[in-house]
Amino acid sequence: MEGVSLLNFLDAPFMVIDPDGRAIYVNPSFEKRFCPDGEKVEGQPLVTLFEGGGREAILKAVADVCEKGTTVRFRMREGSRGFLGLASPIEAPGAEAGRVGVVILLNDEPAIDAKLQAVHREIDEPLDEAMTCLEQLIDQTGGRRNELFRSAVERGMAALVRAKKWTDELDVALGGRSERVSIDARFDPVRLIHDVGARVADATGDSGVTLDLLVPAQLPGAVGDGDVLEAALVRLLRLRMAKAEPGTAVTLAARTLGSGAQRALLVTVVDRPRTVDDEPDEREPRSLCEAVSPHGGRVHTVRRGRAGRATSLRLPLA
Repeated sequence: MEGVSLLNFLDAPFMVIDPDGRAIYVNPSFEKRFCPDGEKVEGQPLVTLFEGGGREAILKAVADVCEKGTTVRFRMREGSRGFLGLASPIEAPGAEAGRVGVVILLNDEPAIDAKLQAVHREIDEPLDEAMTCLEQLIDQTGGRRNELFRSAVERGMAALVRAKKWTDELDVALGGRSERVSIDARFDPVRLIHDVGARVADATGDSGVTLDLLVPAQLPGAVGDGDVLEAALVRLLRLRMAKAEPGTAVTLAARTLGSGAQRALLVTVVDRPRTVDDEPDEREPRSLCEAVSPHGGRVHTVRRGRAGRATSLRLPLA
């Protein structure tokens, strides 16, 4: 058992899972991180040792190892901590042919400087704003029919798409939010709505399009990354206000709906586009879905011709 005794001195949490998905060994580092109350781990099913997004990540990694028979790298979060995981197959002595056990090593995810994350968001926002301006330009100058305007604007838009690609790569390099699920993320919906309104107050332009905020004085906290959701809503509102019928208002509203365990937060953007056949911007659903789907949220858009359209985001309450 010399190997096991050496594992007892390993700083990173380490565990061995048998072919039936039960923990047959965990080192002291695992017990310290995940079992602070001293509860017994050996013999417990893997599904009971973790919660929320962390449980989903580690179960998927184990399933991939068992299916492919190869080492799998994965990310997971447990509480406020992030881990870079390594799951590898092992032969289970005496087990049926083709069945394997799994060893799992969890290293602390390197801390990402909050300022660097903020810089990424600040770079991303003007890129989207510049894209919106070019879309307005090509619409308002007849650029799609004018070869000179169309060529210049399309080159500019292509350059912005390339820049956006690299900001997305930066997001992944920083431990991209699209790959990380934090069940502890919470935000104040009332503050979020007012912050979004303040950031798009300068987007009315000369068309007379205004922004109306409909939000009660108090709302319960909701599950999600408030910074990411705020950035997605700002992008959406700027696009919608740029394409809205002159003299109309774009409405941003928030309220709760449902009851009991089904109670949720509903954030809605309502607008009247200039043209009935206004094509949806593919960046809208992607940006919004990336903001809410990791936390169990949903996005839905309804169009009612000249009456306008409504995009709703539904998020679970904290």
